[in-house]
Amino acid sequence: MKAVVDGDTGLILGAAVLGIEGGEIMAALQVAMMGRLPHTALRDAVFAHPTLAESFNNLFATLV
Repeated sequence: MKAVVDGDTGLILGAAVLGIEGGEIMAALQVAMMGRLPHTALRDAVFAHPTLAESFNNLFATLV
């Protein structure tokens, strides 16, 4: 997974997911983008375990 995030606003501008059930992850990212949520909303969210959505915590963890 890769994501492009605006450095000033924290908004998710785009993303790419290559892997099993990538479409499920993309749908969640699309909803976040449509709702204009900053990447921190996905980074700090508590997702059900085990689900692929948990990977958002890791994807956005390196952004300050």
